[in-house]
Amino acid sequence: MRSFSTLSLLVTAALSVFTNAAPIDLPLPALPALPTPSGVLSGVTSADPAGLKLRAVKTVVSDAAEGVESKISTLGARDDSPSVAVIFTNIQTEITPYTEQLNCLVPENATLAIITPIVSQIKGSLLNALPQLQALVGQELSVILASVEGDVTLTVSELAEIVGSVLLLIFTALGAVIQIVVGEVSTDVLPILTDLGCTVTSLMEVVVTLVGGIVALLLPLLAPVVTVLSVLELNDFASLLGLSL
Repeated sequence: MRSFSTLSLLVTAALSVFTNAAPIDLPLPALPALPTPSGVLSGVTSADPAGLKLRAVKTVVSDAAEGVESKISTLGARDDSPSVAVIFTNIQTEITPYTEQLNCLVPENATLAIITPIVSQIKGSLLNALPQLQALVGQELSVILASVEGDVTLTVSELAEIVGSVLLLIFTALGAVIQIVVGEVSTDVLPILTDLGCTVTSLMEVVVTLVGGIVALLLPLLAPVVTVLSVLELNDFASLLGLSL
């Protein structure tokens, strides 16, 4: 029994040596650096995967907003484009006072000095309308044929009445001038009237392109002024409408 006690004391003493001994630092092998994943967006960390999703959502929303704005701008541009009826109605309103002045001329005041500024005013209104008509090229028929109020789409026949009334207004006034100017005044005035007729031709070239079938409807309306077209030698205008002077 004493030998067993002695053995126990020795074992206990040996274990205490290992328990109280200082820890030994063993060298650990260095780990290789991990490669940085390619294609990582700047500003997005691996600890924040939600950042990538947020960026993607913002991009989609931004692209969608730009698309909507573009469509709204296009629709706005179309809504702002006056129809042929509006353009010619505005022309009629603007030039009526000047055509009335031409119709009221008498031989005593039918001078170049008086006629020239009146004709220039009419020409100016037509030139201002030309880019408006050109802006309608490529537009939908609902825009081109819109009524003055904009609530309905006109038929080609209805539009021909509006356009024809403006043409009659102009050429009737020019005819009145032709009848009263004589001598040297006639020689000086006729080129001015012919120039105005050429401006009308430029307008009608666009109208004929915009509205198919309008020529046939205009022919009977312009019958009263065919003689005026002939005197002014507006061959291009006559050819556009299929007339022979």
